[in-house]
Amino acid sequence: MAIIQLGDGPLPEGTIVEKDVMVKMKDGVHIACDVYRPGKPGKVPVLFASSPYIKDSIDLPSNSMYRYRETGHVGKWVERGYAYVHADVRGSGKSEGTYDVWGPKEQSDYCEMIEWAGTRDWSSGKVGMIGESYYGMNQWQAAQHNPKHLCCIAPYDAGADIYRHFAYKGGILAIGFNNHWWNNSIRYRHFLDYDERPQRDDYMDYDYTREISLHPSFDDFWKSRRANLAAIKVPVFTIGGWEGLGVHLLGNLQGYMQTSGPKKLMVNTGDAQKLFLEDVVEKELVRWYDYWLKGIDNGIMAEPPVRIFVRNGGGYREEHEWPLKRAQVKSLYLNANKSGAVESLNDGSLSWDKPTGAASTSYASPDAQWSIPGIGTNVFGKGGFMHTTRRLVTFTSAPLEQDMEVTGPVMLKLWGSTTARDMQFIANIMDMGPVSPEVAAAHKMLDVAAPARKVTTGWLKASHRAIDPARSQPLAPYHTHENPQPLEPGKVYEFDIEIWPTCWVFKAGHRMRLEIMSFDGQHHIGHLRGTDTFHHDATRPSHLQLSVIPK
Repeated sequence: MAIIQLGDGPLPEGTIVEKDVMVKMKDGVHIACDVYRPGKPGKVPVLFASSPYIKDSIDLPSNSMYRYRETGHVGKWVERGYAYVHADVRGSGKSEGTYDVWGPKEQSDYCEMIEWAGTRDWSSGKVGMIGESYYGMNQWQAAQHNPKHLCCIAPYDAGADIYRHFAYKGGILAIGFNNHWWNNSIRYRHFLDYDERPQRDDYMDYDYTREISLHPSFDDFWKSRRANLAAIKVPVFTIGGWEGLGVHLLGNLQGYMQTSGPKKLMVNTGDAQKLFLEDVVEKELVRWYDYWLKGIDNGIMAEPPVRIFVRNGGGYREEHEWPLKRAQVKSLYLNANKSGAVESLNDGSLSWDKPTGAASTSYASPDAQWSIPGIGTNVFGKGGFMHTTRRLVTFTSAPLEQDMEVTGPVMLKLWGSTTARDMQFIANIMDMGPVSPEVAAAHKMLDVAAPARKVTTGWLKASHRAIDPARSQPLAPYHTHENPQPLEPGKVYEFDIEIWPTCWVFKAGHRMRLEIMSFDGQHHIGHLRGTDTFHHDATRPSHLQLSVIPK
């Protein structure tokens, strides 16, 4: 018997493969799936994975070229004694119906497919869900309904609130990601790369980019697609990555904080897709599924429930909660004094002391030197290289006297005004290391900014400033995004800007830099025209609030 080779490796010899199984849903639509299961007799637990990424692409390798190949090692799971059910979501691939991204019918399909998998004659009746990104996000959506045969989930790199984590960051349309995701990962592939696609007139006629433009606030369209994490009772192993600022990190953290059943949290660093196939993640998943689906008491639930990678620090560390109770809130205040560390529009400072005098910083938007498509707020230097800070507003600390670990939520408290009717805030926290005189001279010659590493980011559209106190947490404001209110030109407003949580050690001698901009090339700028002013004086002391871990 010939060995069947999938993109992530071969199937074990003797694997039973059932292709294009059509499972009838309660409304008559058939969902297409492939079933891979061990050839040995006996009932086995099931891992269920589902996406719009075309199940027939399973022969493509999982790498950064094919970001949608997020199933994990199918062959290895079969070898370990699991059946793997891989489905096309409604309206995609070979499944019937109309695609409606994460909509109520798709959620219902997940539950029906789980019940179908749990009642096959080869199934033990225990079903878990598996997969990264879309495959992980739909785990939240299925588990909130607690289907009978679903025994555990492991959402990997998985946002949970489609509006806030995926489409609109702080109310600002994430146009770069969404255009790429919809067109390159889904629509173009279905029509240009998939000769086996069903030949019907309504195939993949759903227009996601039009839909999101019609729903710029958090309305019923989005509410029906947000997972109710508090309703999830099944065991949850939520696995994220600190670099998942584009979509996923906050969903993984909130999933741990809000679900009500047995749970564990792990947060890694690095390329999430690559890590998914490596031991650091896969071995933990094996223990998780073996415990909940096979009943093997391997001790996984007796261990500390949280494991985080301390970036720029000592690597993995076990914790007993998230966020960390021992974290202390420390504030760095925006200051008009020059830092001398960076070339920017203002070169302001960050200080541990509150400001005492009157001060503010202004800049005009849009900037005549910005460009799109392309580099956004970065501009070309004299040598043709990108200069990443010249047209930004920055505030930079003095070199730190000792190492400082920031682990947990971060918030920017900002007082601002504008000559327009709205503002947009995109706030980056950067780590600037010291450079030698020779390196500094080279940067000057090349006309580029001094190097810095991005730690985390936050977003807010000023008209979306309203906060729900009941859902907010310390340093984690929950913006309703339901009833945007334009600004009164010239009036000063107080904004609480959520910056996504992080875990990072700023080393002694390094500086922390705050960058503020209204546009970054990845988010919609619209027709913002005006001069924005940030106030940082004695009565309006704009500042960063950091979760600092005491030594």
